Amino acid sequence: MTDNKQGVLSFGSMTLMVGGLALFGLLAWGWVSGQELPLWPALLVAGVNVFGAFRLVQETKAKRAAMEAAAAEAAQKKRKSK
Repeated sequence: MTDNKQGVLSFGSMTLMVGGLALFGLLAWGWVSGQELPLWPALLVAGVNVFGAFRLVQETKAKRAAMEAAAAEAAQKKRKSK
């Protein structure tokens, strides 16, 4: 999700992208070297992806709530002006 005010990606999106790149790097390293994936880096990458998904859901809910609050406030102002 992009932040329309600043034009940058949200924290959750960036975390998922970094986690995805790390996962791709681990898989590529395992494929090139022919070795199994190391346990701890794989678990760390999985943790980063879970954390990023959680943050993305939180940010989306907060953004929706802010948009609904702004719409409700605008509707109240419109009703009061009549």
